[in-house]
Amino acid sequence: MISIIFFAVTLGVILLTERIEGFLLRKLFRGYLENIEKIEEKIEEYNFYSILAVAAKNYEAYKGFQQIISEMYWPLFFRKVMFNTSFFFILLTPYMLLAHIFLNDVIPNSFSWIIFIAVLYFTAKLGYSLIRESVNAWRSARHLE
Repeated sequence: MISIIFFAVTLGVILLTERIEGFLLRKLFRGYLENIEKIEEKIEEYNFYSILAVAAKNYEAYKGFQQIISEMYWPLFFRKVMFNTSFFFILLTPYMLLAHIFLNDVIPNSFSWIIFIAVLYFTAKLGYSLIRESVNAWRSARHLE
């Protein structure tokens, strides 16, 4: 029973920390986030052009746009992941330390469990967003046909 409560509280703290992180990022790193948004807008634009190329049956243009998107997306993806997760774990550290100090007798390796739950949450969230983007791109392509 204690494990379930620990898991639920940890998930709640992770969600709260993510909200706090988003607020602080918008306040402290506005220019950085605006730069990321500009790159994301260009990626969306090129994605739209690649869908138009498929609709026009111009597969060379499609491959070219996909190459441009790939060259822009992966550096942006890793920039976002490294920046957001490092800031997130800095904010989550006090909870991790308090859980380790006060709950380690009740929940062995509570520090490690918190990290595991946080990574599991972010992995699920990332997987969901990748699937959602793929489905939306597929729907857009079908709509243009």
